[in-house]
Amino acid sequence: MPPQTSTLEATMAEEIHNPHDALVRAVLGDVAAASSFLQIHLSQEVNQALNWSTLQRLEGSFIDEDLRGSEADLLYEVEHISGAGSAWVYLLIEHQSSADRWMRFRLLKYCCRIWETQLSANPRPNELRPIVPLVFYQGERRWPHTTEFADLFAESVRDWPGVPSFTHELIDQSGLPVDAVQGEDKVRIMQLLLLAAYHPAERWMERVAELWNSLSSPGPSGGMNYVRVFVLYILATQEPEAAASFREVLGRYAPDAGDDVMTYAQQLLAEGRAEGRAEGQAEGEAKGKMIERVTLIESLLREEVDWAVIERATGLDEAQFETLKQQVADLSS
Repeated sequence: MPPQTSTLEATMAEEIHNPHDALVRAVLGDVAAASSFLQIHLSQEVNQALNWSTLQRLEGSFIDEDLRGSEADLLYEVEHISGAGSAWVYLLIEHQSSADRWMRFRLLKYCCRIWETQLSANPRPNELRPIVPLVFYQGERRWPHTTEFADLFAESVRDWPGVPSFTHELIDQSGLPVDAVQGEDKVRIMQLLLLAAYHPAERWMERVAELWNSLSSPGPSGGMNYVRVFVLYILATQEPEAAASFREVLGRYAPDAGDDVMTYAQQLLAEGRAEGRAEGQAEGEAKGKMIERVTLIESLLREEVDWAVIERATGLDEAQFETLKQQVADLSS
């Protein structure tokens, strides 16, 4: 049988291969962070109508399966300030490098899917719950389209009865100066790292490093390790030279955290070795050592570690690795 992937390893691989999605979900999955972010970017009318202390995140995704690599979504529920019912806030995160004018069509479709879940409830409601649709975009260029659904139709028919009246809020962070980023510390770090991934944002390292000391490790009861989340995102989206430079900058602003980048890079290597050893114990000593090396290298490749680093760590180049993989496959058949 082929080596199995551990849950922890799979989670880490997901963070590396879908880094934007993993980063946004980790930060905005926290209700306090999400409240900070949403109140900054929603209109004053919506802000004043909602009781933000009641905000909660709901599970589920409504985007098309084939777009999960370029889109992500988060759904929140929050009560009206008057106490008369609640509303949904639907956040669609666009990871595409360029703006898609048909995003408005998809967004309306996703909202309809949310309403379908409401109508499937028993008993069926008498009226639909309002949705506040919000698009978070950080592409290479500014968002060039309007937020009006009717603009997808010819101008001469936009006032026709059958043309839906639908619009959305827009957060366009392409080209945003680092000093203009707002929100609580985790939210600002998230936005700065997204900016740095899509643009050569000047001074992003210094701004992130200034905020770094506000991060805390999970307590005894667990919780999200935001240091790990942010370091893995940097490793996944920045060139090795930039990651090394960030480590130096971080050391100047937060001396106790200067080794965080290296710590998690080494953790990837250690987890790959541990996974291989576990497989090796089940398969026998000789075969187990071969499986250990294959599993280690495959885990490093999934984390997009450079081959030069892998060769120094394992003593195998790409050709030797392919040969070893075939030997393990032959022994397992």
